[in-house]
Amino acid sequence: MYVILLRYHAPLESIDALKEAHYANPDGVFAKGMVHLAGPLEPRTGGVIIADGERAAVEAAVASDPFVTSGAATAEILRFHPTWRDENGTSRRAPQ
Repeated sequence: MYVILLRYHAPLESIDALKEAHYANPDGVFAKGMVHLAGPLEPRTGGVIIADGERAAVEAAVASDPFVTSGAATAEILRFHPTWRDENGTSRRAPQ
């Protein structure tokens, strides 16, 4: 599983203009079904995506993102191994 941190380097007007292309990108993490959760940081300086897949596929999908290809944002991909889940309000240790 991966945390993808997007950091904006362009004005929010530019980010907003790219938002639909970011979600609709046919080679991106959303179209490939890799995303579990996603949303903007607060304050709105970037975004976070929780994704799953093979590392090379995640890297390729992120590299194709219009935020990244336009230079409006950079992405950092961090791998992690979940050991704790909170589903339906019940916390439990995830299988290892």
